[in-house]
Amino acid sequence: MSRATPVCFGDRLFWAYDVGLGVLFAEAIRVAEESTAKRHPLWWGELVHQLRVHAVVGASMAVLLDEFSAEEQRALLGWVSRAGVQLTERGGVDLAEVAGWNVLDGQTIDLRGARHVAPGPLVELGQAMSDLVDDTLPPPPPGRHWYFGTPAGRVLQGE
Repeated sequence: MSRATPVCFGDRLFWAYDVGLGVLFAEAIRVAEESTAKRHPLWWGELVHQLRVHAVVGASMAVLLDEFSAEEQRALLGWVSRAGVQLTERGGVDLAEVAGWNVLDGQTIDLRGARHVAPGPLVELGQAMSDLVDDTLPPPPPGRHWYFGTPAGRVLQGE
């Protein structure tokens, strides 16, 4: 079973560890739902639902950032950024906390045996998403690819 999820924008991509992406998206959902906005844009509910699906299915589905409108991208990346701040403030998440999350239809995130997920790699993953959209993510060396959100942080894989 794959543990890597492609995160794509245009013809560029990087890979994300599905556990890190799931935890980051689950926290981003919490940020979105805690928003103080009295009214949400029409697309808000569908975007939150898509994050729920991505958080739970992990490596079974690519994250195609260019399929979102510019407004949706800004919202998503803002939620992800705030999620990184909140995760950092809490020192990450542990298995007991994640086990209590209802991310999608009673399902939570599979931590693949981890007892704790540190915030640093998740913040780095969120920044990589922003950099990918902004076209400021450095390209990997030829024949290699970036892999973000792993317990060790950013990894350069290939060859």
